[in-house]
Amino acid sequence: MQERQTLIAEYIQKEGEVRFAEICELYPDLSSMTIRRDLEKLEQEGSIQRFRGGARSIDIMTKLKEATYDLREAERTEGKRRIANKAADFLSESRSIYIDAGTTCIQLAKLVPDENIFVLTSAPYVALELAQNRMNVKVHLIGGQLNRDTLALSGSYSKNYMKNLNIDLAFIGVSACSLKNGFSCGDFLEAELKKTIINQAQKVVCMMDVSKLNSNMPYTFARPRDIDVLITDRPLPDSYQKVMQSSNTVCL
Repeated sequence: MQERQTLIAEYIQKEGEVRFAEICELYPDLSSMTIRRDLEKLEQEGSIQRFRGGARSIDIMTKLKEATYDLREAERTEGKRRIANKAADFLSESRSIYIDAGTTCIQLAKLVPDENIFVLTSAPYVALELAQNRMNVKVHLIGGQLNRDTLALSGSYSKNYMKNLNIDLAFIGVSACSLKNGFSCGDFLEAELKKTIINQAQKVVCMMDVSKLNSNMPYTFARPRDIDVLITDRPLPDSYQKVMQSSNTVCL
């Protein structure tokens, strides 16, 4: 049994993330209950993390984890301000706005006018910025599970709640972007929430500094065709410009 569990752990380590059914196919002579117990044991030992329908490697999670908020807040601050200033031009178009989590989003929150508008956010620090300094803005912080690394709320509650709302304009932060995998982030629950918000919003504005190009995080939440506007701190390379143009995505 110990040898089998070691082999399962090594397989998950190699793949990064696998579905439960995939592990069952590797051991057709074992019952699903036996494999489930193996995964429970490996999780107790700290080798893997289970999720509904599968398991992922702890090591791969560590490698792919996004940088902590404090470090990201200090990185490329001037570029993030330029992005936020461009994004702020869209604020006058809408009365119902979603502002994502992320360091660029906090820069945008500082530019929200003190007017009678409705702002939803998954970021406690965005809500705090608005609540303290914008008396006329209606601030709604969606509930959910807090990611200690990104300081964002997400989860099934957040996703189901957002399905019932109509949003004029959504500002979405981007952790990584590539021609092959589109826009991605490092947390499954946050990716699912972003997908829901993008589906509910009339207009979607993604904000990204170009250092995120040619990189991938585990979970794709959008393709260029899914967004209306992409704002960056510097011009995109020609290869990305062509993809955005073919998807009718405006680049600023």
